[in-house]
Amino acid sequence: MKKIFDLFETETYKSKLSRVLIGDFRLNAEYYSHDNNFEAVEGFEKTKLSNLADVVGFGPFKRYYIDEPIYGIPLISSSDMMELEPNCDKYISKEFTKDINKYLVKRNTILLSCSGTIGNVTLVDSRLDGMGLSQHALRVIPKDEIYTGFLYTFFNSDFGQSLITGKKSGAVIDEIYDEDIKQIEIPLIDKESIGVLNSKIMYAVEKRELASSLIAKARKLVLEHNHLPPLDSIEPETLDPEKVTEMQLVSTEEFTADYRLDAHFYNPQAALVVKNIRENSSPAKLLFEVSDCLYRGGRSSRNYVAKDHGVPFLSGKNIIQIRPDLKYLSKTETNNLEDLSVHRNWILITRSGTLGRTVFIWKNYENYTASEHLIRVIPDSDQIDEAYLYAFLSSNYGYHQLLRYKHGSVIDEITEDQISQSLIPIPEQDKQKEIGEMVRQAYVLRAESIRLEDEAQEILTKELTGK
Repeated sequence: MKKIFDLFETETYKSKLSRVLIGDFRLNAEYYSHDNNFEAVEGFEKTKLSNLADVVGFGPFKRYYIDEPIYGIPLISSSDMMELEPNCDKYISKEFTKDINKYLVKRNTILLSCSGTIGNVTLVDSRLDGMGLSQHALRVIPKDEIYTGFLYTFFNSDFGQSLITGKKSGAVIDEIYDEDIKQIEIPLIDKESIGVLNSKIMYAVEKRELASSLIAKARKLVLEHNHLPPLDSIEPETLDPEKVTEMQLVSTEEFTADYRLDAHFYNPQAALVVKNIRENSSPAKLLFEVSDCLYRGGRSSRNYVAKDHGVPFLSGKNIIQIRPDLKYLSKTETNNLEDLSVHRNWILITRSGTLGRTVFIWKNYENYTASEHLIRVIPDSDQIDEAYLYAFLSSNYGYHQLLRYKHGSVIDEITEDQISQSLIPIPEQDKQKEIGEMVRQAYVLRAESIRLEDEAQEILTKELTGK
């Protein structure tokens, strides 16, 4: 007769008896699981995190949201903080939010998600500096800047993650608290290695920031080379200049085309984009004339496996993250694996849920698999520079055209046929190449920043394990 353990893989933990008898008397087994991983660092001098850094956390706070960014501070979530380009559409009032400064994050602060998804770690750099952050992330502020890179690397390691997740509690939504994190014991490796880790992480941040500035410059050149005015410099005509209600004027001539009843389809911002391209940029072509827009894979069951037995699988969320928290599809149990594969010089665009997010495949996701929620745009290199096309589609002029076609009563959707009607300005080849080279260099820098963080992890692991 088979036992139940013969049919199911059971996750078990070992823990020292002293750990169970002396402590919090927790009944959830996972609380004691980190003993397994942390045995590797026995023999090191340890100190509580509170001796190396201040840990700041707070509960929910009263928020006064406003529409005018000039009077507010962008407020991001613990999910947004993991993105390469956090797209904040919520602003809290500078005037009415009590003690607003305590919600702002400063450069070189380590952020640690503490509610729902536990243990996501990021470092505040220029993309987050001065922004407001919700209560769902703890702030870890090193007392000496030399510990910034070391603590960031440790929290991202298997050792640190095991300690952090072991502190979580909650019957429905997982939580960790600042007092729990303060008590974590940090192994003190030698100071020379701490300095090396800090240098590598700061260098990785520098490269990531340079990459972001190159992407921003490339998008600016897209407008300049195509003689297009910035959209934020144009105020659409409206019946409500006070903006009490979101309302804009639309010509009745537009109703004779698609007979759509959803107001956003007639968004004058999208119409203005097309008008500006037609009037200022010559030549211009539709997206389907310079690329293939494909929907691949279809919906099917996914067999996720351990990293060593699978192929990385990209979701719509993953493509905008600094370091994607990937799942892996089985190499042997996935029938349409090749259909799901993506390749260099392709552009991926989210078509479901949060729409219009884009990524260029270059030194990052070559030969990964990707969700059916990502449209594949395969540029024709004989007609257009692939990286230039990415720069345009990820600019406001591309984004507003993609969003114009969204539909769905519950979950927003766009289709590959719809986005293929987007109008693309085609400047001279040398100008395309200038922009394209900036984009490619930016993606090389992002790849190097990840490599540096990986090297820091290898150094830390070697220090802690001797391997």
